[in-house]
Amino acid sequence: MLNQNRVAIISSGNGGQALAAYYTYRGYEAALYAREQQRVDMFPSNVFTLSGVTEAEVPISLISCDMGAVVRGAHLIMVTTPSQYHHVVAREMAPHLEDGQIIVLNPGRTFGTFTFEQALRESGCESRVVVAEAETFIFTCRCAAVGQPVVYKIKDHMKVAAHDAARTPLVVETLRRVFPTVEGAKDVLETGFGNMGMIFHPLPILMNLTRVEAKERFLYYQNAISPLVGSMIERMDAERVAVARAMGVQTLPVLDWLFDKYGSRGATVYECLQNTDAYREVYTPTDLCTRYVFEDVPTGCVPMLAMGRRFGIEMPVTEAVIRWASAVYGRDFYAEGRNEFRLDLDALIGRRSA
Repeated sequence: MLNQNRVAIISSGNGGQALAAYYTYRGYEAALYAREQQRVDMFPSNVFTLSGVTEAEVPISLISCDMGAVVRGAHLIMVTTPSQYHHVVAREMAPHLEDGQIIVLNPGRTFGTFTFEQALRESGCESRVVVAEAETFIFTCRCAAVGQPVVYKIKDHMKVAAHDAARTPLVVETLRRVFPTVEGAKDVLETGFGNMGMIFHPLPILMNLTRVEAKERFLYYQNAISPLVGSMIERMDAERVAVARAMGVQTLPVLDWLFDKYGSRGATVYECLQNTDAYREVYTPTDLCTRYVFEDVPTGCVPMLAMGRRFGIEMPVTEAVIRWASAVYGRDFYAEGRNEFRLDLDALIGRRSA
């Protein structure tokens, strides 16, 4: 039997720790999944210190690398794992799922629920679950240390959608018990094309590679994104918006998105980011093997380019980011990513026109 007060958080990174602490703070029983025992052992205790938007010390009910123990009985399962691992998580989770559970990918990036649903089916999962996704992660957050999540901002107007759009109201109702600013999107195409990770993450890392390699400590949104980098982001975002329009999907351009989520104002991306309080303490990764590339290129840039090619849309900046990342890291991100061979693009197009 499902416990309406039990939440499973899948991933022990910054986002996972923040969600587990915040749900516990709000009176829920939160179970946190870590992928291996070594990750479990890194926590000095199950008491997390939450700071930022609120200050509290909270006891996490369970921290475990046993997927079954974490998801068992949970009414809500929040998947914060980097999205390139969605299929891996789905396969591991499949034998343990129960009828009525709600699984929310935080975020789905682009076409996340399609990947997750496909992996569940291939794993023989017969449980009647609801799979949904958020267009972005609900928090802007980091961890000052293990077990010490800092939530700088709970984003406004975060959109979510269920893979079966008819179940979206149920997902919204469930999430609003803790996050009242959550809104329902028309469908998962709207949330997928609202993927701003692919816009804000890989290109600035690639344009600051030597500084990242040198492990410099500098602010990401204020320093890594210069006026030039900001102008490149705007060009890349215009390509994303063009593909969305070809699909008949409404999506906010980057400047409007920054205003909608953070109240940021400015004539350019650079100006807006200088005026975004929630980003003022976010530092650039100091590891070249960052999720800003390894997640956002294959699960954001690749499916966007694949869909753009399907409509004959030129996407020189997006394509350059994929090729550049592949050259730097010595791997074929396009072949690894959510491309036209892994996704049925005609089915996706048909879903919107149906």
